[in-house]
Amino acid sequence: MKSYEIRAIGKTTEAWQSEAIKSWLTRLSPYIKTSIKELPEGHEGSVKPDLAKTRAREAEVLLKKLPEQAFIVALDETGKNISSEALAHELEQQTDNGTAIVFLIGGSWGLDESVRHRANLVLSFGKQTLPHNLVKIILLEQLFRTEAILRGKTYHK
Repeated sequence: MKSYEIRAIGKTTEAWQSEAIKSWLTRLSPYIKTSIKELPEGHEGSVKPDLAKTRAREAEVLLKKLPEQAFIVALDETGKNISSEALAHELEQQTDNGTAIVFLIGGSWGLDESVRHRANLVLSFGKQTLPHNLVKIILLEQLFRTEAILRGKTYHK
């Protein structure tokens, strides 16, 4: 069975976020196995962190033990802004080839350049800066939309 893995810096902190994530994971479950790994923030509790070191630490945990030959999608405001249909077809092409797909979401200070460099696709949900916990929810909704598009379901109008 094909699957998606989402690696995200930081823990989900609000109950509504947890509920939304759980809801989208449930909706996705008949179509594709999807997992979320919440990884530690790189600031080590500092209220005034060194941003370069923070991003580098976060990059290290995001990139650790990636599946070989995985198709890596980094979520970043500097990335490509593509349609839901284009995303669906890109993901379909990769999963049809049996390629593992891993999505990477950085922390509140953004992604280290090494993550963008490693990614096969840097994807943006717009030029606005979005909270990383909200990006998890938006990504899950888009993955559900992708699966609906690929199956000709009416969810995508």
